[in-house]
Amino acid sequence: MKILLLGATGGLGKEILLYAIKNKININCLVRDPKKINNQSPYIKVFKGDATSYKDLIYALEDSSIVISTLNVCRRNIIPWSKITNSKTTISDFTNNILKISKEKQINRFISISAWGANETKKDIPFWFKYLIKFSNLKYPYKDHEKHEEIIKNSNLNWTILRPVAFINTKKLMKIKESYKNHPKPSLIINRKSLAYFIINIINDENYYKLMPVVSKD
Repeated sequence: MKILLLGATGGLGKEILLYAIKNKININCLVRDPKKINNQSPYIKVFKGDATSYKDLIYALEDSSIVISTLNVCRRNIIPWSKITNSKTTISDFTNNILKISKEKQINRFISISAWGANETKKDIPFWFKYLIKFSNLKYPYKDHEKHEEIIKNSNLNWTILRPVAFINTKKLMKIKESYKNHPKPSLIINRKSLAYFIINIINDENYYKLMPVVSKD
């Protein structure tokens, strides 16, 4: 099994990388700045490039049959009104490229990170969060999450779209709650380490094909 991981230098991506290494899984990473991956594990292969580039993606994919994406439309810092630092269509551009590549390469599995509050789950989030999305730069990642969800849903890939609630950085493993149509009602937090473990553990689980759970701390 070999995975192509996108977003490996982000908080969640780093946790996925660590857990993959722990399980001796071969993993390719496509990053803009390879120096940000400070890990010499023989299970990691790092490629310099941009996930929105078809050429870079197909080069980094090699013989990987699994793609995991934690890509996002990023801000300079956590302040909702801070400046966007990459393309406002990063996620959907990458997703379109993966679908094109899947016609040439054997991609058996695609797991992508979206967000609670995207598409039909918007009605389930707190009112103050709806306000932030509408009137801050949070609207850009949410617009692109919604667009990329629709692209994936209309594909023939064995996909899973995960919609996490707010991330925290604690290291103790949490039990994951999966919510569908707001049942059971999600909690407001999840830590990155627990979600990373969850992602790796569902890779080969066909029960998660074509599902879009909201994931939170149980």
